[in-house]
Amino acid sequence: MPTTETIFLDYTQDALDRAYDQAAWVPNIEAMRALTQTLSADVRTRREHIERSYGPTEDETLEIIPTARPNAPVVLFIHGGRWLAQPHNAFIHFADTIVDEGAHLVAARFGALPPTPGEIRLPTIVDQLRRAVAWVHRNAASFGGDPARIHLIGHSSGAHLASVLLTTAWTEHGMPADAIKTGICISGMYDLRPVLLSARSSYVKLSAAEEDALSAIRHVDRIVCPLLVAHGTDESPEFQRQARDFAAALHHAGRPARLLVVPGCNHFEINAALSDPASPMAKAALAHMGL
Repeated sequence: MPTTETIFLDYTQDALDRAYDQAAWVPNIEAMRALTQTLSADVRTRREHIERSYGPTEDETLEIIPTARPNAPVVLFIHGGRWLAQPHNAFIHFADTIVDEGAHLVAARFGALPPTPGEIRLPTIVDQLRRAVAWVHRNAASFGGDPARIHLIGHSSGAHLASVLLTTAWTEHGMPADAIKTGICISGMYDLRPVLLSARSSYVKLSAAEEDALSAIRHVDRIVCPLLVAHGTDESPEFQRQARDFAAALHHAGRPARLLVVPGCNHFEINAALSDPASPMAKAALAHMGL
């Protein structure tokens, strides 16, 4: 029987579980997933795409869609999917938007959490993606990229991962402190406390120290680049709250940040909108990166 006891803010357990279950908020979820796969497949039929390995495991690969512009900016995309395994064919759907504006699109592939706790954990994935950033910085010139102009975009759980990358002390990894020039976090989670209280706790297992380290909202003082935080008006109220609170924390800390609210978009539509350069989401992203 559902309980009326609240466990986070005014959420009961059932309400919080629903708040982090995208299927409950996106009636066209399967159609949107199919759309990004179709758009990505179309890109591969028309454009050059390069595969590169950035780490020791088979999961650590990059798909690069290069632009013709020499010494061009690089846009690194971190995909979402609840930190669970996703098809590797769906992460370059908005390549035209980026490449046509004279930048390279690099889509990161990385490990996934198993449906039950296993060897791959969230800190492992973060370490992988730090290697991805380091590889792009050190090897951008090999595909015509400018290592001094790396921009980061993440969606959903990928926005969470992007936010953690933005709090990273890159000098400890042999790179400039401003190795990432701008960040865009779309429909993400920036405080893991409610996530770990929800049904996602069945496969997301963290210590208190790890929860703190991987909750970017608690470390906004470490973020050195301009940040665009976005959500759609048709998303779960909890995902909207996460975005608002993160943007507010950034502003309070004096960090350059903007909150973008995209009307009429749910959690998946706002991601797919990046493939339309005339959409509010794509236009804002391009402007934020100076493309």
